[in-house]
Amino acid sequence: MAHLTLQNITKHFSGVTAVQDLWLEVRSGEILALLGPSGCGKSTTLQMIAGVLQPDRGTIALDNQILNRVPPEKRNIALVLQRGLLFPHLTIGENVAFGLKMRGVNQTEREQKAIAMLRQVQLEGFTDRKPSELSGGQAQRVALARSLVIHPKLLLLDEPLSALDANLREEMQDLILQLQSQTGVTMLIVTHDQSEAVVMSQRIALMFNGCLRQVDTPERIYQQPSDATVAQFMGGVNFFSATATGRQWRLSNGFTLRSEQSCQGLIQATIRPEQIQVLTEERSPNDPLENNLLHATVIANRFTGTQRRLTLAIDPDFTLQAWVAPTQDIPVGRSVHIHLPPTALWSFPQTHASLQPIQIP
Repeated sequence: MAHLTLQNITKHFSGVTAVQDLWLEVRSGEILALLGPSGCGKSTTLQMIAGVLQPDRGTIALDNQILNRVPPEKRNIALVLQRGLLFPHLTIGENVAFGLKMRGVNQTEREQKAIAMLRQVQLEGFTDRKPSELSGGQAQRVALARSLVIHPKLLLLDEPLSALDANLREEMQDLILQLQSQTGVTMLIVTHDQSEAVVMSQRIALMFNGCLRQVDTPERIYQQPSDATVAQFMGGVNFFSATATGRQWRLSNGFTLRSEQSCQGLIQATIRPEQIQVLTEERSPNDPLENNLLHATVIANRFTGTQRRLTLAIDPDFTLQAWVAPTQDIPVGRSVHIHLPPTALWSFPQTHASLQPIQIP
């Protein structure tokens, strides 16, 4: 059942379109990530949902109540920004209890609820501290507690972890997922970080230039992107042309690949670099991997810590990248076999396959 519904949402600034004809449904209890490069319109969309901005056209509804004319404080929506923006003159307990105070909750009850909420975000004992005494990660925990203590129907998070270092980000990701599981609150997270969107959401709504390009599970957007630009944004690096006849894809060098995806005519094919199998042993004629097995030469080997990124030349005009285990240290110049699993090959029609440069922060 749709919990939040956006219909035909459009927003312009000084004649420039920030969001164009956006249709989106967020299910009750779902975590949905609004993902895209900087300037694509995702934060503008979030601000319209929160009531900070008004759409030029379209409707925003929460539980079938149209919110367009409802002021922000009456929407029962909580918003957590990149930085917590706590009230510096209030204690941590008073910050967390502020929303309850605005709702007329008596002092004893709001203090009890604030203490319980601080315990949930692992800040028990911080009630009497001031925001100036907190680290960045602690301030974001307080901002989360302040948002959740009012039991909102919808929690909006706008790049909530981008100001934190890598270790704190992972810690906060775990905490947010734990809190969502405990409370069941519907969450909409704005982020430009592909890995964060994949880890934290059940579905991703991917935006480019003010328009939604694909709304799907992280797995499908990652492995079955709707077009080449989506594939590129999600880290795709391998693209090559082929002529398809059903599940048989003929490359320009005459080699034929088999795919589980059936299509016809000129296509642009892609395969995730981590799905390419690099084999250094000799293969027998009856090898079960004989289909989609190519000869290649390693022309680059880059160690990244968690993996090795190999560049493989099949012929002078055809190279692929494979991301393998860090222990698979194959020297440059070595001849190898590479296997392209049929289930890992994906394609787009050639007419929609041209790659356009996109801004990836």
